[in-house]
Amino acid sequence: MARGLGIGMALAITFAANAIMAQTPVVTENFAVRDGFAFAPETPPRILVFRPEIKIGEQTTAGLFQNNAEWHATATRELSAALVAMGDKRGIEMVLHDDQPADNPLMAEHRALFRLVVGTIIRHKLFSKDPLPSKIGSFDWSLGGGIAKIAPAAKADYGLFLLSHDSFETAGRRAAKLVAALMGNGDIAGTHFGYAALVDLKNGDIVWLGVDLKAGGDVRTAEGAAQRVEQLLNGFPARASGKAVAR
Repeated sequence: MARGLGIGMALAITFAANAIMAQTPVVTENFAVRDGFAFAPETPPRILVFRPEIKIGEQTTAGLFQNNAEWHATATRELSAALVAMGDKRGIEMVLHDDQPADNPLMAEHRALFRLVVGTIIRHKLFSKDPLPSKIGSFDWSLGGGIAKIAPAAKADYGLFLLSHDSFETAGRRAAKLVAALMGNGDIAGTHFGYAALVDLKNGDIVWLGVDLKAGGDVRTAEGAAQRVEQLLNGFPARASGKAVAR
């Protein structure tokens, strides 16, 4: 937990810098779900999958991050396909929403609000010993009812947000690390983390959140994207069980 605390706080600060934010909840180190929440048993839930928010590129010899547009396009495609496949596997209808923030100010606004709320949850709930007094013993975070106006024509019950961040080391970075290791100096490898959350589209309540600070799976491939989705959706609510099912 101590490891998660340090990384979690740093991650929350990063999200805030990028303009990203009652009942007794089920909370583990990397996911939380409202107590008693489950999908209705009568019909499969319809989930609107917002375009995955992806940051992917190379970590240079100097440790700087450089975006890679080709990898971004591939990862977006593979993660979207993996989410739809996951829905089919679990009997859930996943509907892709290929939004473009520049053309949809309301969507862009809620993406920014979502990042800020999640950053706050990570800092004060999942990985931190810095709980908010008003949130102790509860998981009642919300994005507000305005989210219902984003895509009413989709007639979805819930919305699914997903963020994935991956930095892969360049050859020069790996060589520099080898030299540093030979000199007895440690170094940090490329970073891979992400989170996903399920939001009730009627009122904006976050009913489930999954966070992975050391995510596996190369999202530039179909197999790796499927692995990433399975990891990020740890504890995703089950239909009619009233409990989160860890995968």
